[in-house]
Amino acid sequence: MSESQPHLLDTKIPPLVVLLLHMLLSWGLAQVAGYVIVAESLKVGGAVVLSAIGIVVALAGVWAFRRHNTSVDPVHIDKASTLVTGGVYHFTRNPMYVGFLCLLIAQNWYLGSPAGALAVLSFIAYMTRFQIKPEERFLLKTYGQAYRDFLSTTRRWL
Repeated sequence: MSESQPHLLDTKIPPLVVLLLHMLLSWGLAQVAGYVIVAESLKVGGAVVLSAIGIVVALAGVWAFRRHNTSVDPVHIDKASTLVTGGVYHFTRNPMYVGFLCLLIAQNWYLGSPAGALAVLSFIAYMTRFQIKPEERFLLKTYGQAYRDFLSTTRRWL
């Protein structure tokens, strides 16, 4: 099946659910594969900093959408009414997903789980294939050259 053709999973599972499933996977991998012993202050401090970054970046994306009166519903991408390219969208086309990624990395940092990197990679792969690429197809069809220009100046993740 071509990536340009819709897939059964395209934009069907809310990204927050995808994040929670990957957090569960990450926790399970830590239980099975073990963890690295790290000073508690480093574990907690790193997890707090990464989580704070993730929350701020994700909320900046939501705030930008709200300011432009467009939908933040990632399952019903056809509800989008405006192409948002300013604010945090100067740095990433997907700040909400980058924020979620930071939360997953924060969890792995706290768990001290090198195996958790598999969950991180799986999250990136899933989100890119089943959420971001379908959104990109829709936005390209809807906003044409304006979205092509955005694609050429702003990275998908970071």
